[in-house]
Amino acid sequence: MTMERLQLICLPYAGAGAAVYRGWQRLMPHWVELVALDLPGRGLRQAEPAVWDWRELIDSVMGSLGRRIKTPLALFGHSMGALVAVALARELRVRGAPAPVSVGVSGCVAPRRRELNLTWLDCSDERLIAELRSLGGTSPEVMGCRDLLDLILPTVRADFHLCGSYQPLDRTPLGCPFLVLGGQSDPLSQPRDNLSAWSLETSGVCRVEMVSGGHFFIHESEASVVSLVASSLAALEPVRSGMSVMS
Repeated sequence: MTMERLQLICLPYAGAGAAVYRGWQRLMPHWVELVALDLPGRGLRQAEPAVWDWRELIDSVMGSLGRRIKTPLALFGHSMGALVAVALARELRVRGAPAPVSVGVSGCVAPRRRELNLTWLDCSDERLIAELRSLGGTSPEVMGCRDLLDLILPTVRADFHLCGSYQPLDRTPLGCPFLVLGGQSDPLSQPRDNLSAWSLETSGVCRVEMVSGGHFFIHESEASVVSLVASSLAALEPVRSGMSVMS
């Protein structure tokens, strides 16, 4: 009997595209189909203007998914991608679409612990560059070349605004389990309440795990992160009862 694969939809962090998950599929079990999405302004959607409005962004993500959505499905996002993943889960519920069986959020302060910051759209390029440098995820080649920085700054500016303006209109908890990942050296993962407060976003089980590395621990400890995500998916009842999870 052929078992249906679980679809894992992955959302990238600020300024990045689907390519950040390039190495994940080879590390995932055969029963996981990884779908990494490019948001407007990056990757395959580089020609599109970056989006700084949450309603427009989620409509765009839903449009890019279209009929590609399969069941069972799970969501995962790192940093800004975590906020997109949760917003997408809520939008699926509103539209009566298949609900995710799991949501993974990584390197991101929980919504109830976030503070509004509406300064990014109007701040100087120098402030944006300083923030990029402090996060440490941009390559030295890009950080050392103003022409390359000028190419990515509009998208970074929009993404930082999205992170600073996130306020879900619907506070009704989701019903699926959450996997919450934090970096042991990531300032955003401290205090621990920044991560444990994700439990307020779901009526399901909320599992918090710490991983070696700073804010971009999904690259520093990629194999560990993928292993945690895969094991959390394998433990789900819809997966155990409906699909073979043997390698």
